[in-house]
Parts: sequence; structure tokens; C-alpha cells
Amino acid sequence: DQALPPLVEVSLKLGTTKEEIRMVKPPSVDELWSWYEMTGNMDADPSWAKNWETAMSFATAIAERSNTDVPNLKSKRVLEVGSGLGLVGIAAAKCAGADSVIFSDREPLAIHCALSSAAVSGMSIVPVPDLSLKRDGAGACAGCLFDWSEPQALAAEIDVVLGADCLYDPATAALLAKCCADLVAKTKGVVCIAEPKKERAIGCRAAFLDACTAAGATTRIVSLPKAS
Repeated sequence: DQALPPLVEVSLKLGTTKEEIRMVKPPSVDELWSWYEMTGNMDADPSWAKNWETAMSFATAIAERSNTDVPNLKSKRVLEVGSGLGLVGIAAAKCAGADSVIFSDREPLAIHCALSSAAVSGMSIVPVPDLSLKRDGAGACAGCLFDWSEPQALAAEIDVVLGADCLYDPATAALLAKCCADLVAKTKGVVCIAEPKKERAIGCRAAFLDACTAAGATTRIVSLPKAS
């Protein structure tokens, strides 16, 4: 079946937490690229197939809830932008008490993996419009195709936008900032983006922060400890 690439299920724990997170993912970036080649999808980006160090550090800080610079996600409606495998969002839902999490990405297979991981990690999976329904137990997760260069209306209110490893192109950094600002405009919410200290493309961080300021947001940069 070529509709899906090869997938594996792996287990991980974040920092000092005892919660086990199950991840459904391609075996590696290289194997995903081989599948893209085999299926003729030569324009695809396989980088989403890995839990990168920044995402691991951010997810650990969220799960441990010991870093006061990370927003309190208890009972919050969260969207993970550029979610990839969804580790940050899963940490928010499973470990930090988020009411709901939306995984958003432009890659449908990434959303498939994020939702699969959430399901095997004990989260309930619902359509985006159903996130507003009252539920008992674990936070609910949903997924949506979302490209911040062509943002669309979302059938849900968002309190917190999370993201990791999203700033890789100075030309789109301002578009990401505006998209995030629009997502939390109604709720006057918070945007928290984790990025490597060394930029992958010079100018991304400045373009993002300048666009945030232009949108009326207050910005600050804080350090995030590496995942242990």
C-alpha cells in the first residue's frame, strides 16, 4: 500500500516525567525520502519525520511544568503550528493538562502520524469543530492542514499557539508571525515558538519578532534548557 510510508511505533519519556508517550513515525528521514522518491513526490520535505532536539527540549519543558517561561497550558485550547510529528502538542495534552490540541501542518502525512501518536498515547481524537464539546478525561486532539503562507479560517478558538523549529525561511517568517497573531487575536492569547539558538537561516528570528511587534504583540526571548 503506497498511500502511507513505512511507519514504526516508538516509546519515549520526557525528562523526569513518568508519562509514556507513544510515537508513530517513519523510521528515519532518509527512509521517508526514499519512499517519496519511489512514489514520485520529489518536491516533498521529509524533515518532519524526526523529533528534532528543539522540539524535544520544548516538549520536555512543557511536560515537566517546571519552567516558568513556558505558559501554563492547564485547560487551555492549544494549536501546534508546523506540528510535524506532534510531540510538543502531545506533551501539552497528555502531560500539561491542555483542554484540547490541534496539530496543524501543510503535510497530510505528518498530521496522520501526530493523530496516530496521540491516539496510542491515550488521547481522544475528534474533528476540529467538536473540540468545543464538553468531555471527561484526557484532552482531545484534532488535526488540520494549515499553511501559514496561505492561512485559512479555523473552526475553533485558540488560547495558546505552540511551535518548534518553524523558522527556516526569512521570506515566510513574517507570514508565520501574522498567522500566529491572528489565531490568538480573539482570545488575546499567547504564542510560544521554540527555535535553536543558532539560526538555520540568518534573519528569520528578526523578521518574526519585527512582524510580531508590528502586529501589536509584546515579545521576549528566553533560554530553554536542553532535554536530558
